Amino acid sequence: MASGLVLLVPVVVTVLILRLLLSATAGILLPVIDPAVADWPPLWRAALSVGLLLMVIYLLGEGAAHVLGRRILGIGDAILLRVPFVKVIYSASKQVVAAFQRPSARAFHSVVFIEFPREGMRAVGFVTGTVSSADGETWNTVFVPTTPNPTTGFLQVVRASEVIHTDFTVEEGVKMIMSLGVLAPERISALP
Repeated sequence: MASGLVLLVPVVVTVLILRLLLSATAGILLPVIDPAVADWPPLWRAALSVGLLLMVIYLLGEGAAHVLGRRILGIGDAILLRVPFVKVIYSASKQVVAAFQRPSARAFHSVVFIEFPREGMRAVGFVTGTVSSADGETWNTVFVPTTPNPTTGFLQVVRASEVIHTDFTVEEGVKMIMSLGVLAPERISALP
């Protein structure tokens, strides 16, 4: 019974997440197109809504790639960057998106252990960057995700000399976090 449950849980979670995303996406355009297709089956209406939304997103991307689209985006940027509270959120989110758009960019460089949340304890983290202090010392920015939801966590700035590097791939690190440590390797050579 336990092995059947282990096989069933990931499938059910995947189906629930896909269903949630589909209903959220279909809900955006469905009120607009519903009067024209009211006699269609609900699944067809939802599929049409998702298709139209994807087409609108594609056309916006194509328009933004051309001269007129760039000018409109530039005007929009200028307006948003003048609104006091909005400019902080907008500029930060724009920088995050730009960081992920670079072809050579990877959000997480490597999997490491750092002393966190207190001395003597180790937390799994991902190196996201390197900074230098005024005296030339190298520091790492390390994202320590929470378990089981790795989209939230803590950003720590740690001396590079205090970071314990592992031989894990980023995928193995994410699996370890999301599985609550169940999928952790049996031996970790990096720990002292």
